[in-house]
Amino acid sequence: MATLLTIIDTLAAAFVFGATVWFFFIQAPVLLSKIGRERFVPIQMNATKVLFKALVVTTAVMVAANLAGGNGPLSMAGGSALLALLGALINERFLVPKALKAGGRGYKAIKGKDVEADTAGFALDGVSADTATMHRLVVVFVVVMLAGVVPHLLMLTGVIAG
Repeated sequence: MATLLTIIDTLAAAFVFGATVWFFFIQAPVLLSKIGRERFVPIQMNATKVLFKALVVTTAVMVAANLAGGNGPLSMAGGSALLALLGALINERFLVPKALKAGGRGYKAIKGKDVEADTAGFALDGVSADTATMHRLVVVFVVVMLAGVVPHLLMLTGVIAG
């Protein structure tokens, strides 16, 4: 049973890491550069809803498997999993809905007036300077989530002791 829980924990952590890297560092810059900001924003906003729901479910599975496998919540493995869940939950429950509303307002402002897509500008500000604060807060809690999941995954794979 312990082996099965470790496999579930590892797969969940790998999914969280991989999906996050794919979403923010591969698919978003490529789509933005290929289809432009005006077409990209609605797609990204819909994908964001799905991503963050999936991240919450997967980090919860990771925590459950880890705790059921015998790690306490205050252990390195348990604490890192809980940190990842906390980052995902804060984003999904509080920040992403507000960021999407701000993004919707920003999208209305750029619709029909789009300029060439600026990947670095979008990564920093989102749709426009008006969405920058919410966009940056989401990014901060993605980093919090990754600050939990990366060491957790490294512990599970034996790279670091946990």
